[in-house]
Amino acid sequence: MARDGQGLELSNADAEAVAALDFVREEWLAFGNRLADFVTAADKEEKCLLLPLVAANLVLSMNSAEGYEAAKRHLARAKATASGANARERAWLAATEAWIAGETPVAQKILEELVAQWPRDLLAAKIGQLHAFGHGDAEGILRIGERIVEANADNHYVWAMHAFGLEECNRLDEAEAAARKAIAMDRRDPWAHHAVAHCLEARGKMVEGVAFLTEMSDTWERCNSFMYTHLWWHLALFLIDLDRTDEALQLYDQRVWGVWKEFSEDQINAVSLLARLELRGVDVGERWADVATYLKPRLHEHFSPFLDLQYLYGLARAGEGSAVTEMLASLEDRAERAKPFEREAWADCAVPAAHGLAAHAKGDVAEAARLLGQAMPHLKPIGGSIAQRGLFGAIHLDALMRADWNDAAMAILQADERERPAVAATKRALAGLYRKVGRTEQAQAAEYQAEQLARQYRAAQGPTTGRAA
Repeated sequence: MARDGQGLELSNADAEAVAALDFVREEWLAFGNRLADFVTAADKEEKCLLLPLVAANLVLSMNSAEGYEAAKRHLARAKATASGANARERAWLAATEAWIAGETPVAQKILEELVAQWPRDLLAAKIGQLHAFGHGDAEGILRIGERIVEANADNHYVWAMHAFGLEECNRLDEAEAAARKAIAMDRRDPWAHHAVAHCLEARGKMVEGVAFLTEMSDTWERCNSFMYTHLWWHLALFLIDLDRTDEALQLYDQRVWGVWKEFSEDQINAVSLLARLELRGVDVGERWADVATYLKPRLHEHFSPFLDLQYLYGLARAGEGSAVTEMLASLEDRAERAKPFEREAWADCAVPAAHGLAAHAKGDVAEAARLLGQAMPHLKPIGGSIAQRGLFGAIHLDALMRADWNDAAMAILQADERERPAVAATKRALAGLYRKVGRTEQAQAAEYQAEQLARQYRAAQGPTTGRAA
């Protein structure tokens, strides 16, 4: 029986099938830009069921109607070649069927059990982590990472995968150590760069974050559009917190938006970055209109509440009132049809959050504060990373402050300051609140600290985005 490069047995696989599976494993884990080559190879495969199964999972990860239809075709071809499949391949088949049926917790459970038995199956681990990520299941991401580390200690991709689970569980020191171990093994690993960026962002180490990502950016040209734009997005977040919003806007124009405008992940990178820039007082001009052009076809997709909320906010900021109204109604219908495992994400979070975001976009800040406040306790199950979900917290905070809900806003800002004490913008916002409630001495202290930080930022500033420009 044939074996792949990880030593895993393959049914009905010739040399070409083995080579294709080895290629897709490396390319997927490297976030490479040649994955379409594998789909072409899988379309021609007539014997080895794992090729169409992997292709099905790949196109499902695109979060598009076209991807789901293509996945069904790949699944049908896989079933036609399933005779003689081994236990691992049958588990792949069951997990793929569960994903297409919308039973992603079932798919995740199958893949976790698969990885426990075959920890060398790194693609199964990656897809299992993807399912956990989609539910905000940080512990699930970590469990899978822990299961593959021992059997793949020489593999930098595995250390990067493990690092991300650690980071999402707020084990930041361990996460950064694992990610830097991956980079020491192979400097080009973009998921390891991503994990380090998350760790530095969580601590508010913006100067270090800019320096690190700028240093690594020469390795990103071979990345697919998601990884390429998302790493530049992370750099832009650091720049925003360093009061260098002009450079962040330049990154938006040159690196974040425009690589593959039809792709969901590129779209949410754009929406999130424009929103964060506006929250810091930047005029983004007509940029929302261009993004909205690519969001309008997504009104009724509902693959993920995390994606939907960003689509809706982008449409709302672009002034697409009828599209927003249509999408809100569609979201409410989707929430009514939610399965028990997803009810909190859709009904308790997505619906009030969507209405709150729409209210914020049109300036009804009191209503936005009220509705987003209802949604925030249920935010984690919608999926996404801690850093990505931070967008909704930032919009909620802005609504609270503008609506003069001072106590609630102050509690959030003080918690933010404890977690990330070097962000001048947080101290400025606190100073404004302290003045509003008559706490003059505290306001003056916060203003002084903000100015000291700003001076430190300016002193540390170098040609950090030279490669970006």
